[in-house]
Amino acid sequence: MSGFSLVAFDLDGVLVDGTGSWSDVHKALGTDKLSRNHGRDFYNGKITFDEWARKDTDLWKGVDFDRIREALYKTKLMNGAQETISTLREWGYRTAIISGGLQILADRVREDLGIDYAIANRLLFKDNKLCGIDQRVDFKGKGRILERIIKENRIERDETVAVGDYINDIPLFEAAGYSIAFNPKDDRLLAYADEVIMEKDLTMILPLLKDGR
Repeated sequence: MSGFSLVAFDLDGVLVDGTGSWSDVHKALGTDKLSRNHGRDFYNGKITFDEWARKDTDLWKGVDFDRIREALYKTKLMNGAQETISTLREWGYRTAIISGGLQILADRVREDLGIDYAIANRLLFKDNKLCGIDQRVDFKGKGRILERIIKENRIERDETVAVGDYINDIPLFEAAGYSIAFNPKDDRLLAYADEVIMEKDLTMILPLLKDGR
C-alpha cells in the first residue's frame, strides 16, 4: 500500500465516541422516543432520509442554538483521535469529515483536531432559534462528496482512504481507493472494507497508512 494522500472519516462512532450527534440532541431535549418512530419509518421504506431528517428537526424547532451546542459539545473524541490526526498531518495527509451527523459537532471536531474539511448536515437558526435544516449529506451521498473533494485536490481515487462504521458509509467506501471499517455497526459494511478494526482506538489505522506518502 502506498500513494495515499487523503483520509476521509465518518464522524459519529469514528472520530467521536457515542451513539451519534442526532441521538445526543434527542436525548438532551427528550425527543428520542419520537425520533425512533421516524427511524423505523425510514428503514421500512415509508419515508426518505431527507424526510426523516426534517421530521427529527421539526421536533427541535424553537430551541436555542446554545442548548443544542451544549448537548453536542459533551460528545467526547474517540480514543486516539488527537494522535491519529496529528500524525497524519505530520505525514502530509489531508483529512476530511464526511458525516450524516450535525455540522455543529463536525466543526468543533475539525477545529479541535485541525482537519481540512468538514461536511455534515447544517441546522438552520433564526434569532438564535432552530428553524430548519440544510440537508447536505443524505444516506447515499457521502461518495459524491468525497468525489468532489478528490477533484478539488486534483488527486486520484487510489490516493484516498475512507474510515467508517455504518451502511451509509458504503458509498464513501466505494468512492475511495482503500477502506477501513472501524468498529462496524452493521456486517453489510464488511463486504466493502479492505481492513476491519474492532477496537476503540483510532491510532490502529496508522500502521495501515504509514507509508502512504
